[in-house]
Amino acid sequence: MLEVLRQRRWVGFTLFVLGILVLCLFASRWQWQRYQVRLAENDRLDAALTAQAAPVEELLRAQPAGAEADLPPALEWRTVTATGTFDSAAEVAVRRRPLDGRNGFWIVTPLVTDSGVLLVNRGWTPAQGDATTTPDVPAAPAGEVTVTGRLRPAEATSPTEIPPPGQAWATDPKELVPPTQGLRYDAYLQMRSSSPAADAELTTLSEPGHRGVNNLVYSVQWLIFGVVGLFGWWRLIRVESRRDDDPDEDESAAITAGETAI
Repeated sequence: MLEVLRQRRWVGFTLFVLGILVLCLFASRWQWQRYQVRLAENDRLDAALTAQAAPVEELLRAQPAGAEADLPPALEWRTVTATGTFDSAAEVAVRRRPLDGRNGFWIVTPLVTDSGVLLVNRGWTPAQGDATTTPDVPAAPAGEVTVTGRLRPAEATSPTEIPPPGQAWATDPKELVPPTQGLRYDAYLQMRSSSPAADAELTTLSEPGHRGVNNLVYSVQWLIFGVVGLFGWWRLIRVESRRDDDPDEDESAAITAGETAI
């Protein structure tokens, strides 16, 4: 076998197989690290989804215009309540929000509370006609209302063109809450319910599930690819080594085949 490995073509082939093996190990390790990150995210998600609802002002502080305060990762998907009045005149339909293969919009309405303005995603509605047509949706509850929902990080937007009237590109408090309205939350609420209840025509958005299983599968797959490649290299070396050890084997096989043909 050592004599085979000394041959120039087998040296190159062996180096190639080693390179493939290193690639497989690297890819498997990277997928495993991604899996570990997903596990940590799943733990954080479970903690947020199972935590008791709390008033939004106890978890977040509303900021003046110009201030930057991203939603802490530990608060994403936390259930909060907020009490105030909907500013229906400032309601917008956020564009390009498909659901189950259908084009549609998020209906986002500012909720004016004593602590600041909080954007509330009241739900999804399908597009009516073309995408430039702002959908006609049920009005938000009038008067004082208490909403319950999940906290979501504000969406950043850098619009290159002005959206159609009544529409927006993203749920961005910096764009949708004018500085004249005072304090605002740099997050939005994905509403689950309200009191008094809102009209049921809007589709409530679903909550996330666990992620990471695919990364674990990919990690194992890359290891299998590496093992298969290594086994294939070993088998080819064994076959070549046997031929070198018994040079008459091919000739005997050829003679046997000739006699059979006659």
